[in-house]
Amino acid sequence: MISEPQNIVSRYVQRRALLLSLILLGLLFVITAALARTFHAREEGLTAEWFQKGNADLANGKPSLAFEDFRNSLSYGPENTEVQLRLAEALLADGRFTEARSYLTNLWDRTPGSGEVNLDLARVSLQTGDVAQTIHYFRGAILGSWEKEPALQRRTVRLELCEFLLAHRMTEDAQAEIAGLAAETPAGDGILLVENGLLFLRAGESGKALAEFEAALRIDPRQSQWLADAGHVAFEDGDYLKAETYFSKSDRENPSPEIHASLVLVRDVLGNDPYLAGLSDEEQARRTLRDFDLGLERLRNCSGNSGSGSGGLSSVLSPSELQPLNKDAQDLQKRIKLPSLGGNPELRNVAMQFVYRIEDTASRICGPATGLDQALTLIEKRHEGNNL
Repeated sequence: MISEPQNIVSRYVQRRALLLSLILLGLLFVITAALARTFHAREEGLTAEWFQKGNADLANGKPSLAFEDFRNSLSYGPENTEVQLRLAEALLADGRFTEARSYLTNLWDRTPGSGEVNLDLARVSLQTGDVAQTIHYFRGAILGSWEKEPALQRRTVRLELCEFLLAHRMTEDAQAEIAGLAAETPAGDGILLVENGLLFLRAGESGKALAEFEAALRIDPRQSQWLADAGHVAFEDGDYLKAETYFSKSDRENPSPEIHASLVLVRDVLGNDPYLAGLSDEEQARRTLRDFDLGLERLRNCSGNSGSGSGGLSSVLSPSELQPLNKDAQDLQKRIKLPSLGGNPELRNVAMQFVYRIEDTASRICGPATGLDQALTLIEKRHEGNNL
């Protein structure tokens, strides 16, 4: 029979052995955990290292090398979606569209609201010629989430979509997207307002383009290029009074031969237009007679004649299309006098219609009008179908 002291010693030894075992087990657990952390840290380091190398190669225009870098990165971090996305972008940059689409589609299935994934899918679809999918993914990118600078990212995507739509002559769709772009533009950013205006102009909406330019000019009324842009839009719209205002300001702020020539032309139109609102009968008559004389001079030059001392016209050297004009000119010269024009709006209309005939015919035969003759063609265009 074992004595009580021996039992106590035995239990003590067992407890010590158990305690030592627990200590060893804990030590092994700590060592294992430390090794695991070291291993994972090493994996994360290699993932990041290859990822950075891939970004550098992609930025340097080496997409095939970047693809290998990103693939190596994924071997250490296979669930890293950022690496997967960059790998797909490397494939896209390398022209491997089918492979890029495969990666991107998998990413889209997991994060359909990602703005960046949608944008990349739009670019893949663009390259493969799928117009409907391109538009679909572009719009997904506009509505999607962006981690950094979401407003800037969405504007950039919408600009890219606008360019795509304009290139494919989808004008109505482009107009809608440009309107959306304009609605989200900060009112105090003149550069972006002008950018909107140029897009509206390309989409055939000159009125909206001018509104954007004018909004920009309220921010910086002395910006010469914006003044010139506004002047050109007003000019193309036939609003020569507004065009003169903008061209004159632009010419003062930053003189250039092109803007000055546009300003001179606009002033020639305004100074010779007998249809301009607010003119007296006397001024209308003076302008009509001046325009008539300019037309006769154009006819003389185009006919190859200098005219006689009495102001008559000869048709000896005239092309067949000019001969009727020369004959009519001789008849009209007897009637088109300042006193007779003053109280006779109908005669003034006859004179101007004849001037238009001369300019149209001479432009076909002798080349485009310049100077005051160009102003007369613009006056005709401005008042087509109108009478004094």
